[in-house]
Amino acid sequence: MRFSGDPYALGLDHGRQCAEGIHVQVTQSLPDSADERTAALQWCEQQLPGVAAMDKTWIDEMRGMADGSGNDFLEIVALQLRPGSGRLPGECTSAGVCPDATTIDGPLCGQNRDLPPAYRARMIVMELRPQTGPAMLFHGVPGELAGVGLNEHGVCLFANSLWCAGERNWMAPPVVRRLILQSSSAEDAVRRIKALDRPPAGNYLIVDARGHVRNVEVLPPDMAVQKRDQGVLAHANNCLDPELARRELDPLPSPGSASRCRQMQQILEEMAPEISLDGLKQLFANHDTQPETICRHAETPDQPETTSCLIAEPADRRLHLSYGPPCEGGFATYSLTSGNR
Repeated sequence: MRFSGDPYALGLDHGRQCAEGIHVQVTQSLPDSADERTAALQWCEQQLPGVAAMDKTWIDEMRGMADGSGNDFLEIVALQLRPGSGRLPGECTSAGVCPDATTIDGPLCGQNRDLPPAYRARMIVMELRPQTGPAMLFHGVPGELAGVGLNEHGVCLFANSLWCAGERNWMAPPVVRRLILQSSSAEDAVRRIKALDRPPAGNYLIVDARGHVRNVEVLPPDMAVQKRDQGVLAHANNCLDPELARRELDPLPSPGSASRCRQMQQILEEMAPEISLDGLKQLFANHDTQPETICRHAETPDQPETTSCLIAEPADRRLHLSYGPPCEGGFATYSLTSGNR
């Protein structure tokens, strides 16, 4: 799907083309009880000044999305702020590879998106071309301001869930992802995250066209940044920073995450400096790691499975995406300059 224009037109186009998917997301995202639904929407309305402070053009974009899809404006706001937990029920595995570790003239990065199986048919590839700011190409949920992917500056973003006890801030991942995808470099993205007032718990793996890898872990009330300009970095659903790790939920909802991350890191280090696009596809299709495999398959509707695999070539602004687990080989290639191939 491609959306373009001024903020309202961008949202209107998004809303019209994705009306059915947006309606499904609204239904899934808000409580069934009328009183609870009203309270959730009122809470969203109270957060609008905070959204406008991040980027006031998003308000017009969401109004356009509401008009285009036939939803209430505050229902669209709810898709960005996720009243309740603020989380999407996901467990993912990400990797950043600096140019010195690849066989191409530039970096590579990617992610397995592990979500409940229903999301395989619910998510889309979106190209946004706003009137101001960089164009963006990402994989996400209809109605959200941003998913995971890249922008025209070659800034790539992948995100993993992290969990901790305590109250959440009003922010949720969709608004932070959009802020990151409006950045000019990995360091610019880190600066934007650090400037936020209590961003939501989560992990953001950011790789830019020059090969700078920046991994940001956020748990209230602090964050940590791992930097790589050489080599490789893997991340899953647990904190690498020792201080933040002490604040995580115990036990983690994904108890095998630390092992999955360590094994991914080890395999990447063994593959370097000969990591190719095909090699990374094969790694994300790996079923040998234990107790949680990198490529995952659900046995029940509630279990996470690899609904998609995304691998980016930041220097070429290309995104390779599999529909379903990467072991099935269903990859398509998208580009900000030439569209779908």
